[in-house]
Amino acid sequence: MIVPHDKLETFAADLLEAGGFAADEAKITARSLILSNLMGHDSHGIVRVREYNEDLKKGITASCVDLKILTETGNSIHADAQFGLGQVQMPRLLARLFAKAANTAIVTGALVNCGHAGRLGEWAEAAAGKGYLAFMAINDNGLYQLVAPHGGIEPRTSTNPIAFACPLKDGDIFSLDLSTSATAMGKVRVAYLSGQKVPEGLIQDHDGNPTTDPATLIDEPKGSILPFGGHKGFALSMMVDLLVSGLSGGFMPPAPSGAKAANNGVLALWNPAFFAGAAHMQNEAEKYLAHMRNTKPRNAAHPVRLPGERARAALKDRLKNGVPFDEGFAEKLSRYAGKLGVTSSPFPRQ
Repeated sequence: MIVPHDKLETFAADLLEAGGFAADEAKITARSLILSNLMGHDSHGIVRVREYNEDLKKGITASCVDLKILTETGNSIHADAQFGLGQVQMPRLLARLFAKAANTAIVTGALVNCGHAGRLGEWAEAAAGKGYLAFMAINDNGLYQLVAPHGGIEPRTSTNPIAFACPLKDGDIFSLDLSTSATAMGKVRVAYLSGQKVPEGLIQDHDGNPTTDPATLIDEPKGSILPFGGHKGFALSMMVDLLVSGLSGGFMPPAPSGAKAANNGVLALWNPAFFAGAAHMQNEAEKYLAHMRNTKPRNAAHPVRLPGERARAALKDRLKNGVPFDEGFAEKLSRYAGKLGVTSSPFPRQ
């Protein structure tokens, strides 16, 4: 099933507004979600709409709240998102950091009490689009314990993603966006809603046995996601919790009683003009990336692919041809729209 992206964006905005979000926030958030679908990151796309609406209804997420500045210096901002969605609050934080980064070498932002931050790569790429190197990390305030430590069977931390972006020549961007877990929970959720299995080696059941059944992470007794790269991914995940909660004022696992579910984040921007200069960085990056692409592949039919290239190819294809959807998930989403009285579903009737 293929759906035009513009109709999908309108549908997502209508669902969010029907769920209680302010119209402007619904449109901003829908644009971000569908961009994720366009880039092939369906785990951070329209699949999140129902979750966002349910969180708003439960009081986990808020609409129409300001970005509250807690402390601010010439090169730092510590802010409270007051549980507003990341798609709304992150651009506000970035705008303030961009104004500082233009006149200094390094700026850092720490954000506490944020609703789901969305796809981290979007915010790192936004910074690279302004000419800055960017690094970002997010955690889940100590509440969503989904990932088992290396060698363990009990979940102890969340998927703790990180993102990095570097500006290249002619407005191009190198970007990296990954979870420190073997898979993102959103990808497990997409598989569950679509009636599919997850690849081997990503999750385990509550007894520590390998499984490909996504219901293991949804139904009780719940299993856990594995850290990527064994002990190395586990170590990176710990770094994220220590860095993010330590600077933002949020919590590391286990969260104290009464803590609210939220994202906390840290974002750092470097202005290359205050170091070796943008020209040096971009010339070296161009040489370096070409060196990597020209590596002789094991299989000639599959040349070496760099981080972000699959997403850019998906964006080009899906902008032109539409976004593919599993029919089972499309049917679930259409039924949900019917409950909300939303009539703009782009999915054909079965």
